[in-house]
Amino acid sequence: MTDLKKLSVIIPAYNAEKFLAKCVGSIAEQIYKNIEIVIVNNGSQDSTPKICEELEAKFNNIKFKIVNLNPNQGINYARRAGVENASGEYIAFIDSDDYLEPETYETAIKILEENNCDIVQFGIKLVDLDGKLTDEWPRQDMTFNNSQEIYKYFLTDKTSPTWNVWDKVYKRSLFEDITWLKISALEDYCVSAQIFAKANKLITINKFLYNYVQRPDSTGNQQKLSKSKLDDIIAASDFVINLTGQKFPALQPEALVRELEALSQFTIAFWPEVSQAIRRSYINMRSTLKNCGIEFKIKNTANRKDLLHAHCLTNYPKLYKFYLTTRLKIHALTGI
Repeated sequence: MTDLKKLSVIIPAYNAEKFLAKCVGSIAEQIYKNIEIVIVNNGSQDSTPKICEELEAKFNNIKFKIVNLNPNQGINYARRAGVENASGEYIAFIDSDDYLEPETYETAIKILEENNCDIVQFGIKLVDLDGKLTDEWPRQDMTFNNSQEIYKYFLTDKTSPTWNVWDKVYKRSLFEDITWLKISALEDYCVSAQIFAKANKLITINKFLYNYVQRPDSTGNQQKLSKSKLDDIIAASDFVINLTGQKFPALQPEALVRELEALSQFTIAFWPEVSQAIRRSYINMRSTLKNCGIEFKIKNTANRKDLLHAHCLTNYPKLYKFYLTTRLKIHALTGI
């Protein structure tokens, strides 16, 4: 790669004073050298703005763009602002508390260039605050050569979440005319669905190149379920189901199952206990889905499987309406 194309790395940063320097340092230390760092300061209330300026001065051999959003606009809008301000032919994302292996972008861009593909996806190491490995989300060495194959992989692969935006490098052209929903849950799922629907070639590689730091005080670990969050989950689910119907109608059953699984995972995450009545509701719902020809399974739930949708269906009428709508869609697709 003698003529290096520019890569724009987008970092949404909210109250990131403790972690941003390590994150940016891991980008500055990349073997691949034609990199632009776009930091989106998303209404931070700590010293993040000052740290951004200090990092720009420290790594003066790297092009920086600092975008300030005030007040906080949510991570999805921060990523959108990053893309709008990026000038690279390639796009990558990293969360402000995570960090990269030195060869991450050289490896990914070499594959992009040599194979003329649209997306390269790599494996993720889950680490604690001390850098100790706690888990791994691997990828297999695979190539997908048409948009329907790529989109089916997006919907059906269970190795690890396919919709994270930060374990990939993308051609910038994929982000043209993307809809960025202003929601607080599954926002990256909606963006990734649109990107995967546009891509014509995807390569996944069995290399762990991204370090995802698990913090006890992170936003993801402090979430509480609320009516607004449920509304956002439903909005995201409807968005992806509608997109699938427009682009790949034959894959709509897979999209419906993926949405039910996503909803169930949220239910399991937010409710630690469930009554006998809710257990019966879960069994009845799963039986109904099975009668429609859909096997509905959740990984790693053990005895918590009772937590599924039933609590949502019992307490949140809008979610119940979504469930009924989904069943009608299954009926329309399968005739059952």
